Amino acid sequence: MPPMASQKAKDESPEQRKISAMVHVNASLQTLSSVAQSGWKANSKEGRTKSSALSKVSAAISRANEALSCLRVLCPGDLDVERAASSMMSKLLVLEMHDTALPFLSDMHARLLALLGVPNPKASAHSAPTSKSPVRLLYLPLSMIPPPVDAVLLTLISTYLMHAIILFTHIAMSSSSSTIATLDSVCTALVESGTLLTWMPYCVSLPSKHKDTTLTRAYTALTKSCSSMSANARSTFLVRVYALKCLLCTSPGTVQPNTFWDQIQKSCTVYVRSSSPTSEAEELSVATLVSESLGEVVQIAQSKLSFLEGNSFILLCETWTRFAKRSNDLRTLDRITDLMGPGSSSCSLAEVNSLANNLSKLDISAPSPQDRDTAVFECARALAVLTKLTACLDANTDETERIHEATKVLPGLGRLLCLSAEPNEELHRAQGKLQRALERLRRACIKVLDGETKVQSHVIISILMTISTALEGVFKQNPNKDILTASLDSLFTLARIRLKCNDSDTYTPTLDLLNHTIVLLDSTPDHVNAIPASARANYIRCISGAYHNLAGTLYQSSKYGGAVRFLKEGCSLGARALHIRAGVMQDDTEDGERDEGWKQLEEQMFRRWELLAVCYSKMGDRKLACGAFLESVKAFPYGSSGLEHLARSATSTNAFSANASTKQLGGIIDRLTYTATCELFLPTSEVSLHTALKPGVIRDEVLGLLLERQSSILEPCLRKDGVQTIVRGLLRDALSVYKATVLPLRRARVLLKCMELLWKDGNANDGETCWTAEHLGEEVLNLLTVEDLGHDSAFVAFRLQYTVAVHLWLSLFAYRSAGSPMTSTVSYHVEEACKILRGLIPNSSTETDPKTKRSPARAKKSPKDTVPAKKPTRAASVRTTNKTRAHNPVTPRPRKALENVSNVIQSTPPKQAGATIGVQKVVVVFDLETIVGQLQMNVHLLGLLGLVLLKIKLLEALKRICERQLVVSANLYITVCIDLASEYVKLGRTKRANSIFARSSAVLKSSDVFDEVRISYLLRYAEILALGNNILESASFYCEAMGLSESSPPEDKALPTAERIRLRVGRLECAAMACRVSAAIQYSRNNVVGALECTLQSLRLWNRAVDTLSRLSQPSSKPTKATDDSNPFEATPPESSTASDTRSNDHLRSLGQKRLMDGMEWRMVEGLLSTLVTLTHAYFTRGSCREAEYFAQQTQDLAESVNAPTMVARALMRKGEIQLYQRQLDAGRDSLAKAAELLQDLPGVDAADMKRLNGDWNRLNEQVQDAKDLYEEASVMLGELEGKLASFDGSRRKSSVTLSPQAALATAGQGAIVPTLLSDILRRHIWLLRDDGDATIKDLIDRLMALPASQDTKGEEHALMGKLTLHSVYDQFRSDMFLSSLAESTIALPTGMTSDRVVSLTPSTQDILSTLDQAEKLFWADLALTADRGNVPHVREATINLALIKALQTSLGKGGKDGPIIAARLLDASSAITLRREMLEAIQYKFPSVQFDDLKWPLMTPSGSPLPRKRPSKFRQLRTSSTEEASDDDDDSNASMTAYWDSIRETYAEQTSDTSLLSTTAMSQFPSHWTVVHISLTPDKSTLFISRQKVSSEPLMFCVPLKGRRESDEDEHLTFDDAVKELAEIIRLSDQGTRNAVNVRNDDPRARTAWWAERNTLDKRMQELLENIEFCWLGAFKTILSPVSPISAELITDLRARLEKVFKRILPPPDKKQKQPPRLSDVLLDCFSSLSPKCREEELEDLLFFILDLYTFHGIPVAIADIDVDQVTVDLRCALEEHTTFKNKRGKVNPTSVDDPHMFLVLDHNVQGVPWESIPVLRGQSVSRIPNVSFLLDRVRLASAKNRSGGVVDRTFVDPRKTFFVLNPSGDLKGTEGRFKPWLEQMRSVGWEGVIGRPPSEQQFLDALARKDLVVYFGHGGGEQYVRSHKIRHLPRCAATMLWGCSSGSLKEMGDFDRVGTPFNYMIAGCPLLVANLWDVTDRDIDKFSQAVFDSLRLTPTRGGGQGVSAVTAIAKAREACKLKYLTGAAPVVYGIPFYL
Repeated sequence: MPPMASQKAKDESPEQRKISAMVHVNASLQTLSSVAQSGWKANSKEGRTKSSALSKVSAAISRANEALSCLRVLCPGDLDVERAASSMMSKLLVLEMHDTALPFLSDMHARLLALLGVPNPKASAHSAPTSKSPVRLLYLPLSMIPPPVDAVLLTLISTYLMHAIILFTHIAMSSSSSTIATLDSVCTALVESGTLLTWMPYCVSLPSKHKDTTLTRAYTALTKSCSSMSANARSTFLVRVYALKCLLCTSPGTVQPNTFWDQIQKSCTVYVRSSSPTSEAEELSVATLVSESLGEVVQIAQSKLSFLEGNSFILLCETWTRFAKRSNDLRTLDRITDLMGPGSSSCSLAEVNSLANNLSKLDISAPSPQDRDTAVFECARALAVLTKLTACLDANTDETERIHEATKVLPGLGRLLCLSAEPNEELHRAQGKLQRALERLRRACIKVLDGETKVQSHVIISILMTISTALEGVFKQNPNKDILTASLDSLFTLARIRLKCNDSDTYTPTLDLLNHTIVLLDSTPDHVNAIPASARANYIRCISGAYHNLAGTLYQSSKYGGAVRFLKEGCSLGARALHIRAGVMQDDTEDGERDEGWKQLEEQMFRRWELLAVCYSKMGDRKLACGAFLESVKAFPYGSSGLEHLARSATSTNAFSANASTKQLGGIIDRLTYTATCELFLPTSEVSLHTALKPGVIRDEVLGLLLERQSSILEPCLRKDGVQTIVRGLLRDALSVYKATVLPLRRARVLLKCMELLWKDGNANDGETCWTAEHLGEEVLNLLTVEDLGHDSAFVAFRLQYTVAVHLWLSLFAYRSAGSPMTSTVSYHVEEACKILRGLIPNSSTETDPKTKRSPARAKKSPKDTVPAKKPTRAASVRTTNKTRAHNPVTPRPRKALENVSNVIQSTPPKQAGATIGVQKVVVVFDLETIVGQLQMNVHLLGLLGLVLLKIKLLEALKRICERQLVVSANLYITVCIDLASEYVKLGRTKRANSIFARSSAVLKSSDVFDEVRISYLLRYAEILALGNNILESASFYCEAMGLSESSPPEDKALPTAERIRLRVGRLECAAMACRVSAAIQYSRNNVVGALECTLQSLRLWNRAVDTLSRLSQPSSKPTKATDDSNPFEATPPESSTASDTRSNDHLRSLGQKRLMDGMEWRMVEGLLSTLVTLTHAYFTRGSCREAEYFAQQTQDLAESVNAPTMVARALMRKGEIQLYQRQLDAGRDSLAKAAELLQDLPGVDAADMKRLNGDWNRLNEQVQDAKDLYEEASVMLGELEGKLASFDGSRRKSSVTLSPQAALATAGQGAIVPTLLSDILRRHIWLLRDDGDATIKDLIDRLMALPASQDTKGEEHALMGKLTLHSVYDQFRSDMFLSSLAESTIALPTGMTSDRVVSLTPSTQDILSTLDQAEKLFWADLALTADRGNVPHVREATINLALIKALQTSLGKGGKDGPIIAARLLDASSAITLRREMLEAIQYKFPSVQFDDLKWPLMTPSGSPLPRKRPSKFRQLRTSSTEEASDDDDDSNASMTAYWDSIRETYAEQTSDTSLLSTTAMSQFPSHWTVVHISLTPDKSTLFISRQKVSSEPLMFCVPLKGRRESDEDEHLTFDDAVKELAEIIRLSDQGTRNAVNVRNDDPRARTAWWAERNTLDKRMQELLENIEFCWLGAFKTILSPVSPISAELITDLRARLEKVFKRILPPPDKKQKQPPRLSDVLLDCFSSLSPKCREEELEDLLFFILDLYTFHGIPVAIADIDVDQVTVDLRCALEEHTTFKNKRGKVNPTSVDDPHMFLVLDHNVQGVPWESIPVLRGQSVSRIPNVSFLLDRVRLASAKNRSGGVVDRTFVDPRKTFFVLNPSGDLKGTEGRFKPWLEQMRSVGWEGVIGRPPSEQQFLDALARKDLVVYFGHGGGEQYVRSHKIRHLPRCAATMLWGCSSGSLKEMGDFDRVGTPFNYMIAGCPLLVANLWDVTDRDIDKFSQAVFDSLRLTPTRGGGQGVSAVTAIAKAREACKLKYLTGAAPVVYGIPFYL
């Protein structure tokens, strides 16, 4: 409004403003009317272009809007204002200005709500969201009570609501995406209350014209909106119904009823069709909505009676009924019935009786004209009766009266219908009506009977029977197809109704009804025109179907006997119908429907026979079932099913899976064949379909397929008796069908089946030469090469597949034949197969080059090959197949590098892919999975035969084929990748293996593979990662695999036995693999004991798997298990080690009785062999040579039993290596020769290893040049192997696979065999070339250092470099004049001399020290890597070399303060290495817990740390029950022993070879009077180390050369080998003499004298040998072994002064710059103070030269040539004499300070056989042996735990009352028994227990050791024949033991290994003290010895009080009690610590 107008308005009064506003409104209305009359509309083209009209209209609207706003303010309740607004709305709608009209409508809505007293939704802040929508304007809430009656207001409301409908429908139509209103929102609003229809009942006072106009316009707008736009079907339907309701509310005459109901019906039909419900719930929803909507419409229409009439309404009611029934609305159904009205009334009973009477009087044979007239009348009457009854039945009402009427009339209807109607058209017409009414009634009866409500069903059945009888009568008089059809249908229905499945009495009546149908049909006269042959055949077909349907009903109810009665008739009638039709089919032309029926019968006939057969089977009548199955096969439609077509090009498998019919036929054949073969045991002629389906009946191709199917179904049953004969016969029949000239490829296929049968049958050909593998294979190969393929041209694509298969079979048969050219024959056939497989790979020269793959131009592919559409097609096929295929096939192409490779191989015909190979295009169909079994067996066979390269070649080809197949099993691909990667790992190519695993990982993640395959993948990958020391990743994969294994379902007991056995074997295999991986992880963590435990568990599992799988083979006699005395695993408990788990040799050989047939058996044997080899290596590395040799023998026996010569050779090589280490060179040579003969110059790793071992043998035999040549040849062989691998494994190509850093191996090659082997070869070669100059070995060293090395090989490399460095030091010694004598001089640690100035070192000395430092670092680095798990000889050599370096450094002035301690600790570390390792293993079995199931995987943390196994829930209860009688003291003892052994285990596990740890001594934990002496030899046996340690003094060590120390006494020189040889000879002669003693009679004095003379001579030789050992080896340094007697400082000063006085005379004058000359150290003076003045001259010379060397090394020049040695030795003797005199005068410092001194000897394995205790310096001393200081410390801790007294323990106490004895257990030591039996019987009185004259039981012996304090054994040996060694080792507690038998304390010499023997078993058991003999002794002399010991210990019943001597002292004293003081007296030795009684 302009400003002036606004101002003017303000000045006007309200009345003036009202008038002005009304004027504006009227003017606006006039303007809009004029524009409307001009025809202008806003949405027209003119409206959009004519701006003048638009501006005119807009101005008028604006004025009207302002005026109306003003009026509403001024006149809030004035209806005229809203009337004006309504007029504006009408004009706007006419002008189609809908958007402009919307504000007007909204304003009116608000005003009308105010007028109605309804609050405005806009005013509410919390109004519902729907109230805010614009469509709210469609309704006005009806909240006024009472409702308004003002006509003006009602007119406004109705007009407003009409306008709202028109407006919103136009808005909804204008834009489908309108945000204001859509049809759905309009529909939602219309269902609200307050819409137009809601208000219409209140508008009755309004004029009809207004109402009709309003409703009609609303109807038009709504209907138009539904037709003009697409919306939700439901909304559209509801809007249509709303519109029709509006139309229905108009005044009468506005719409016609029929038109209205047609519209309603049409709307319902359109809605149902457009909604398209897809589920039952949706259908119910649609039906409910339609029914409710119709109810609402009819409810409105009921006010108009004329609307509820007419056909249209009836049709609507029928439609409504259908929807009401669907929605189960019973009330609506009743309502519909009421609306349709009741039926007509019935006639009287008299009329019905009259009708029945008249019908009975009719003469149908010769009807008169009167009869015909009567008949016409009666027809009309009967028609009325039938019609009424039909209406009642249709209405489903209970009309008993109508039924009664019909039952009277129906019997006479036949007479009416049989009357001749030829002369009377009226009668003919009446009969037709009656017949049709009868048919309607019949159908109504059937409908009622078929319905759910059975109203008077028995009455209806009787009516139907009557109708059927009537029809039969009519048919017999006048045969007619319609009457016959009705009659048969009635009988079918009656039969169906009569049959009650649970009532067998109804079966016969029902069968009679059906039989009556065929009787009725057969009784038809031969009227060809009435019932032609084609119709007769069709009727028989229908009757057959009726029989079959009822039989199916009985079958579904499991009434098989009843079903058989119907099925037999149905099948025979069906065959009859087909036979009749076949005869007339050429003359008749059937319509499509009938053709379809006959086609269905032909296709279903075989299924009917099958159902009959199944029923027979259910009844248990297999013979009849078999016959029915055979008939089913005969009846099969081979043509229409497509089988004939499939037989031309499809294989048996594909043909029988092509469609449902062929699948079903396959099942029928399967059941027929199985029943006839395995249940009826019929001969081949009766089983084979070749007999039943004679040639000519069906095509040969089809018959051959059937026979192939028969043979294939029997494959799983081949183990059953007679089945193989049947299969052989079936294959013969198939061969007779497949002629070589017509069907050569199919014949080849069957011949391959013959070869498979022959393989499974064990090569048994029943004497037929044509059934040999050679003959079959030759024929197949000939067939595959023919050019004329006859009818097999479609199978040409399979030629390569069959060729591969035959070569694989021939390879396997060559292995089985075990002929001499076996290996070469196998190689030839596998090579041929590989050629074909590799030829299938496209572009074989470049297909794996990533660059070639990425570049299409370089790939030279045709455009057809590079269509991009192939990629999604391939992916889609993979996804589809994953869902349907059982084996989850995938396309294993995880990387883009593989995507462009064309697919040349297709696994499933007939989908064939083409590829270009060379120039020709060929189509190849290669189903890889059909030959998986042969491939896997050949893969394992190649491994067993050692054909490693060929195995890898085959696996590579398989892998690449899998990667290029469109559809291939992911399980197969992953399995191939696992095997291939494992082979590469064995050859050291771990990068290649890792690449394969990474590539297959992508397939594993994207495919649904079997859990077993996934677990295998994870375990194999974890094993490789563990070998590469990637422990965390390995443990992660292992834990993932364990989780998968734990989630696998339990065993299904319902499976067949064979399948359950295979599943059980699979679980055992999986658990065995898991144990192997766990062992690898623990080994990488240096947990060698844990690794060994897991490996032994794996062995037990493999054995269980082999034993379990053997149940599938034919039963064989079980071998008797023998006990092998040489078996070291008699010492292994059942729950822990290998004796009980590893089978004896006899058992392994029993495998030769069974034939390995499938891949699982091969895998089990291969796994067992691999584990045995692993254990051989593990025990070899640990130093347990007997165990290693045992497992090598087990490997050999197993390999021989399965005819695996290469594995036998490997076992022999391992045996030979062990024997070489044992220095059994002849035996080793023999083993290696046998292995070489088996290898037959086979190239590969084994041949290179053989060269290495032969080089070792030559090296040990000092044939150095031969050894060098062999090492060189071995190195060259490995290089050639590397080249061959690179030729086909892709190693020369850069990998296209990017490896994730998490999965990458730590270092490539770690843990592999080839790098390890090459490293061994190079190291040996380098060492032999050490003297040939640096240039010679430099290249070899570079090669060695470049090798990827494991922890062990790296340590050995350090050792080699250390040895070479040490070797160079000796070279420098020899070239230095000053130091040249150092290597032959005795070295003391510490140096033995002190000085006040630092000794200046010459440059050469400094260079040597620097070199020694370098060597020391190398050896320490070696020990850091190998101390815990390296080879025992290697570790021992490294520690001895370190001790030697320490000695050399000390001699050169760089000894260091800790040098003597470290050197002594190193000597200790070099002793009993194997025993320390075995101790860790034995501790875990000392307290056996519950028997755990080996199937439970070893537990570990994600970091790889082992976890204890979970104990069973019943463990505590069982434990309690077994120990309920144990005392509390026993429990405390067990607890303390458990704690003790736990501490020992922790101590041993934490021991490391580190300088900082070795610099501390454990002597502080021992008493002061104990001395520990180590005696060791250097590896070359040229230098003897003797160290002495005690608490009270500094450690002292002498490094004494055994050669060159005394140049003038070469004749008297005693080498180590000479001494050992002499000792062995003495013992041999002594043992021989002991055995010969039984031949010396007491009455032959001469023989006795000679025998004793020989014994005395040997005794003297022994004495002289021991004296020579002391003199020649020790000389003056024997004083280190002298008894410990502390002397005063005064005595040391005295000795120093006397010695310095002697040397002062021969040394040059002292240096003036030096304040004090060098002085001898106190520790040396203390040692030499015990040197006797009466010693030999040579010993004094030792002292002389030793001290002179000390002066020389301290810078004092000594001219040896100028010294008078004789004079100086005299002076030294005088000095010693004077010192001795002085010492005797002074005496000891404290005579009581040393109480019972004791010395412990720690002996190197080389010197353990020497009786050191009896050399002169030690004889008589208290000396015992210990393996090393750690064992001594263990005994001290054990004694401390027993004594519980605290402080330092120097002894253990034995309760003499707790003693057990074994006397003469063998019964042949009568003398010993006679000497000790009285005494032992007396000792029983003080508590002794034991056995005399009989052997103890093992448990008795063990109980004595575990519970007693002392065990005394008088018998042969050490009692090994009565108790197994492992039982002793695993005792938690062991008594002190005296074994007085021969050689009971002997430790067997094992070469480079540590010695083994009974004493070590007792040491591991914790025995505090063991007395045993080093060699054989005579019983009488040893009895004297033992009696002397018992006397010293006062072992008598009346033993006095006080403490006696220790057992060790008693042993020392008893040596003199023997007659032969050395031959017998030196034999007993003591192991352990002293004990006191």
